[in-house]
Amino acid sequence: MKNLKDVTLFNFTGVYESEDFYKDIDNPRFIECRNIDGTDCFCDDEGENSIRSLIVHNNVPLNGIHFIDNGNYHYMSYIFTSYIKEDFHLIYLDNHPDMKESMFGDILSCGSWVKKVLDNNTCVRKVIAVGVDQKLFDEISKEDSKKVTLVSEKHIYNGTKACSDISCNGDMADMILQELSDDLPVYISIDKDVLNKDQLMTNWDQGIMDTDTLLHIIQKILSSKRVLGIDVCGEVSLDTECDYDVQIMKNNSFNRKLLELMAF
Repeated sequence: MKNLKDVTLFNFTGVYESEDFYKDIDNPRFIECRNIDGTDCFCDDEGENSIRSLIVHNNVPLNGIHFIDNGNYHYMSYIFTSYIKEDFHLIYLDNHPDMKESMFGDILSCGSWVKKVLDNNTCVRKVIAVGVDQKLFDEISKEDSKKVTLVSEKHIYNGTKACSDISCNGDMADMILQELSDDLPVYISIDKDVLNKDQLMTNWDQGIMDTDTLLHIIQKILSSKRVLGIDVCGEVSLDTECDYDVQIMKNNSFNRKLLELMAF
């Protein structure tokens, strides 16, 4: 866990100016991104190049925790994992598969980034989707779904078929670790839309997980595996129909708990 004691915030919408979970940490990187065009949901080549330049200019390490604003910017996970130069496993917690074909050629998007990792990253060995809606997962092409292991609340799906030899009593963290029997490191990507909206609200449709389960999963992986890096998206946005101040408070509290897992 010591190698993750580095915090970077990518402020695409200004939401982090309303949160303070990071303000007691020594030297968090706060990267202003609101002036970058071509980044909302879809990230064009110019936008991606600008983001990569900011990462280099600010000396953002892979080995840290990256807060990447709301779910529209989940494609940042593709950018981060592209810097990994050793074999690794990708674990992502999300209500969505994020494996759609891009609507505009090969352009990077929040809905296609996992597919682009699978298609382009030669170092990734396993991709584990945690909490993804089964109906949405079933909409993925069979060719792509065979490349991903889905861990749901009760089952592990390999190639969209439920395994019958689960012996971990429904503990999702144990299900994940059961799939990771080797010593390869992992990269973790968290989209808070995997959570039930009663826990906190995001700007996308949401899953059924509770925050305690999500935090338990992260804690268990951190204690069992070498984690290369973590990114977190799913902040509330101004266009979400909710009590914005209440949701800022809930998101802020959750982000603080994530940092506490890493002994900040």
